[in-house]
Amino acid sequence: MSLESVVLQISNVKPSFTGDDFIKLLPELIVLLSGTLITIIDMLIPKDKRPSLGWLALIGYSGALVAAVALFNYMPPTGVPSSSFGGMFIRDNFTTFLEIVFLISAILSVLIAPDYVLKRDMPIGDFYNIQSSAVLGMMVTAAAGDLTVIFVGIELISISVYILTGFARNDKGSAEGALKYFLLGIIATAILVYGMAWLFGMTGSTNLNEIRQAITATPGLKDDPGLTFAMLLLLVGFGFKIAAVPFHIWTPDAYEGAPTPITAFMSTGPKAAAFAAMVRVMVQGIPQLSEQWTIVIAVLAVLTMTLGNLVAIVQKSVKRMLAYSSIAHTGYIMIGLAAYVNSPEKGRDAIGSILLYSVIYVFMNMGAFGIAIWLQNTGNGIDEEDYNGLGSWAPIPALAMAVCLFSLTGLPPTGGFFGKFFVFRAAIDSDLTWLVIIGALNSAVSAFFYLRIIVAMYFRPAPEGIKERAQPTRALFITTALVLITAAILILGIYPGPALDWARDGATPFFEGIKTAIGK
Repeated sequence: MSLESVVLQISNVKPSFTGDDFIKLLPELIVLLSGTLITIIDMLIPKDKRPSLGWLALIGYSGALVAAVALFNYMPPTGVPSSSFGGMFIRDNFTTFLEIVFLISAILSVLIAPDYVLKRDMPIGDFYNIQSSAVLGMMVTAAAGDLTVIFVGIELISISVYILTGFARNDKGSAEGALKYFLLGIIATAILVYGMAWLFGMTGSTNLNEIRQAITATPGLKDDPGLTFAMLLLLVGFGFKIAAVPFHIWTPDAYEGAPTPITAFMSTGPKAAAFAAMVRVMVQGIPQLSEQWTIVIAVLAVLTMTLGNLVAIVQKSVKRMLAYSSIAHTGYIMIGLAAYVNSPEKGRDAIGSILLYSVIYVFMNMGAFGIAIWLQNTGNGIDEEDYNGLGSWAPIPALAMAVCLFSLTGLPPTGGFFGKFFVFRAAIDSDLTWLVIIGALNSAVSAFFYLRIIVAMYFRPAPEGIKERAQPTRALFITTALVLITAAILILGIYPGPALDWARDGATPFFEGIKTAIGK
């Protein structure tokens, strides 16, 4: 081949991306730029000025949130999702809705964290920088159209959260939690990658659309035991990331050992990102196997919510109780996933219920941990007895905590009630009434330990002189967060219609696009 022909071939190659592709990446680029600026400025300014980096983090996340909302309105509500970079990145309302969830989680985390981090002399610039890496990983994971991108996104989240879990360098509990999380995490990652490799070997591609097409086009591949084995490996890997039973062993120690703001963050956004990856693979990559997984997903949901709630009952540490509560809520979200795999034709409502529950869960879980952080900032602990009489000496934080606990229980008029209602309704519509009954019983069990905290706050006496002993705390950021959280939970409980419509819009292009692509 002559040099001229090579040059001619190169000149005829068209780029696989355009300016429009970068517009679709705008939220991710803003988060990346924000994290980079935080790193550079952190090195240039004196230590006493570094708390101001929180404002830069807020500006970055808020800018990305505005861009994501604009893209949500920009994307067509129906039709095949828009892909970029050779199909590796997908921009649809499913992606964008989840990015909004991640950014809300990040903003609330920035608001509740500063006092806690500064009082313990942790490097706050590093905190914001590493957190931005985790947020970027979440956004990449939700938008992934390829197994390799899912892996990169999940590992960017995981490595960032490993570091954040052990962020309290002088705390043995933090180091222990980080080590356990890391060691178990690398095993789960190996299993996940093995499943991806096996799926690649069976279908000849890592692209989710091409995997689906290969399964459809290859006679007998759908029923091949090798494909089932690959899915089992992926299920184990994703199960670890979402803390589903029996892959939850790392969760209590990691959540309890990590600094409380980190626990609040890692229990919300990263979990939603792992669910996003799980849905992408099951709905977009291998929808042909959905009917085979109904009982598996349903049993995992039952085990997860039941064990999480039962073990939470005996916890005296509110932080550890919320860790097991987080496991239980994974089970509730899995009910929505089970509803999809049992009746894919009703996938819009099932996936929409998962999206709605995810955003409500961010608010109520962040709020519960936010009050725990506020209590620690005043010099108190986070055991149940530390909440005794909180309503008498700190009525506003007590009210915010009560709203969050009512929502976690699933009581009206809070967002948690409608979150569970729509998940349960999707399951009933998919003929999984038995699963809904178990979920409702679990919600009743959870009332025991959630309402126990409310009893402590309002019906037990406060320790003598606690208000006078409470250390002063700079309350601007955390007060703002708690006001926003409480308002959001109540608004979502009183007027859930718009949020439900947005969640359904988030599910529609994803689901309808897949149906169009496979000719259903």
